[in-house]
Amino acid sequence: MAEDNRPTPQQCGVKQPAHNGEARPATAIAEGNPVGSRFAGLGNAEAAYMVGLWCADGYHRTSSIGLSNVDALLAIRMADFLAHRFGRARVRLRVYVPQGVERPVAYAKRIADAIVYRHVRKARHASYHVYVNSRPFLRQMRQWRTELDTLPEWAILPYLAGRFDGDGSVAVDGRQDLRIVYGTREEATRDLILLQRVRTYETRVYRYARARTWVLYCSRQDAPDLLNDLRVFSTKLRQQT
Repeated sequence: MAEDNRPTPQQCGVKQPAHNGEARPATAIAEGNPVGSRFAGLGNAEAAYMVGLWCADGYHRTSSIGLSNVDALLAIRMADFLAHRFGRARVRLRVYVPQGVERPVAYAKRIADAIVYRHVRKARHASYHVYVNSRPFLRQMRQWRTELDTLPEWAILPYLAGRFDGDGSVAVDGRQDLRIVYGTREEATRDLILLQRVRTYETRVYRYARARTWVLYCSRQDAPDLLNDLRVFSTKLRQQT
């Protein structure tokens, strides 16, 4: 594919039929996992959301796992999730504060009790690095990330909402140009297929050659419907309402 001054699209997904403007009832999908499921430990929609958020914008080291983000509300939500599993005392927070910017003490105290502030030069906004030390949980999240093609149907929309909150965007009007960015074609195509399992949307995967990324794109016609489905779980979309 030849490159030019604009992002170069390359379709690699299957275009889905449009719904001709008709309202589509939401599919009733019960939470829970069959016995023996690879996602038997997932538990609920909030955990599925966190898997998506971590896949998009997560942090991990040899024995720690969490989130690194400039959005304080996402950091708070991740901290609450980790505190529910491990207890608040195990949640750690590092806040990276640009020079000349006041420490976001109020947000930091909502996230964790164990807080470390670090000053940085090349940044415009404070960023939050919330995590716990847990090798077993890191191992579990990594396993889920490699088996997302078998994600239960009830978990797909919350998972994609987490992906959207981490690496997604929508036009200023909040109703069109819905995109989720991925590092590889395989990830983007997998999530397109997951979405096809629960909804019928006009969706495609594009390659942005200059940025070396892949984008899951929902058509302007279907974007409002998909946004409404994701808004139930999405922190970012609820902020826009």
